[in-house]
Amino acid sequence: MLQPVTATTLTPLRPTRRTFTDDENATWSEVVHTQRPRRMEQLVPLFSKGLVALEMDRAAVPALEDVNAKLMALTGWRGEYVKGLEDGRGFYSLLRDRKFPIGNFVRDRKDLNYTPEPDIIHDLYGHIPFHADQAYADACHRYGEFACRFVDDPQRLRRLERFFWFTYEFGLVETKAGRRIFGAGIASSIGECVYALSGEPEVVPFDVETICAQEFRIDQMQKRLFVMPSIEALYESWPKLMAVVSR
Repeated sequence: MLQPVTATTLTPLRPTRRTFTDDENATWSEVVHTQRPRRMEQLVPLFSKGLVALEMDRAAVPALEDVNAKLMALTGWRGEYVKGLEDGRGFYSLLRDRKFPIGNFVRDRKDLNYTPEPDIIHDLYGHIPFHADQAYADACHRYGEFACRFVDDPQRLRRLERFFWFTYEFGLVETKAGRRIFGAGIASSIGECVYALSGEPEVVPFDVETICAQEFRIDQMQKRLFVMPSIEALYESWPKLMAVVSR
C-alpha cells in the first residue's frame, strides 16, 4: 500500500520461501473462504481471473516464489517482500521496476475488516491478482515511471498519491453487471467490500482534478469514494492526470 511521502522508507527484503504459522494460514484462509462466494458480486472480474491464474485461491498463504514465477510469465511483474511502510520514493521506484511491495507479515484475526498497515493479505491477496492483467500491469508501470520524476517535489507527488489512493487502492467502477470494486485496498478487506457497496459512503463521479485535490486518511474506512464509468476510463485519463500533476 502507498503511504504519504512523510512515512518511513521501506527496506526491500530478499524474497524467501518463508514458513507461515497455523494462525497466519488460518487468517488467510478465512479471508479467501469468506470472499470466494462474494467476489463476482463485489469485485471486477479481472480480480478473480488473477487469483485463479496465479493459483492463489487456496486455504494457505501461497509461496511468493511460486506466485512470482506465474506472474513474471504473464506480465513481467513480481512481488517483493518489504519491511516497514512505503514512502513515495520507495513505492514508485518499485512500480517503475515492475515490482510490487509485499508487507512481510499477516494481520491479526481481529483486524480482518481493516488494517492501516499493509500486510500480506492487503498486498499479496489484494493487489497482486490485478497485476496478472497486462493492461493493468502496464498502467502501474507507467505510473511508477512518471511518479519517479516528482519524488523531490512533495506537492506534485501528493497529487499522484491521492489519485492512486482513490483509484488503484479505493476505486469503484460501473460495469454491465452493476457497480463493482476496483481498488485493491477494498478488495483485501471483508468489511470494506460490504461497506463500499452499501450506500453508506459518499460516492462521487470520477474526475481527475477532483481526485488529485481530495485528501485521505489511512486509519479509517473511506467516507468518500470515486466511481469510474469503466476501467478503460482510468487508463484513458492518463494525459489529463499528467497535465494536472505537472502544472
